Amino acid sequence: MADEAKENTQDGEAAETPAGEEGGKLDSLKRFFSYRTLAFFLLATVIFQGALFGYYQFAGSGSESAGPSEVTLGTFQFHSDELAGGRISHAEFGLHVALLEQYDELARYQLESRKFRLQQDIEELLRQAQSGDFEDPSLGELKRQLQEQIDATLKMRAVADVIITDLTVKLSDQPADTPMTETAELVPWIEKPSS
Repeated sequence: MADEAKENTQDGEAAETPAGEEGGKLDSLKRFFSYRTLAFFLLATVIFQGALFGYYQFAGSGSESAGPSEVTLGTFQFHSDELAGGRISHAEFGLHVALLEQYDELARYQLESRKFRLQQDIEELLRQAQSGDFEDPSLGELKRQLQEQIDATLKMRAVADVIITDLTVKLSDQPADTPMTETAELVPWIEKPSS
């Protein structure tokens, strides 16, 4: 019985000791994590996450706003056919292209390896151009044709935009074509009746 009492006492002490240690640990945790301490850690976490978010926003926006890279193709000239008429007889401009981001490296390689072929193709296109292509303030149709020609020469869709700079035009010395009111009075040709 004495042994049983000793065991009960030892079990009781053993049972009391862990409960007392847990209570002591709990009290120290309560003191450590007071409302002020929790508020401080919460505020520090919010500030840290806000700083990280701001850093990645501004660091990421710099690379995104750069947009497509631009490459200079050279200076080109247009000479109007005197028989075709038109207000513009000569134009000279700098030609640049903005490349699509996903094909930038490959397109630069293609531009370098095919630069003479590209120059020839653009000059052929300009020989077929009309004076009216340069009268449009935005040069929309000419830019579209240039973009199609460059993409065809590179054998890939790599051009995001065509940029024309330093455009100088020379107006023709000839008067513009005869107005429609004068030609409307002329008798049209007569077709022969079919047999």
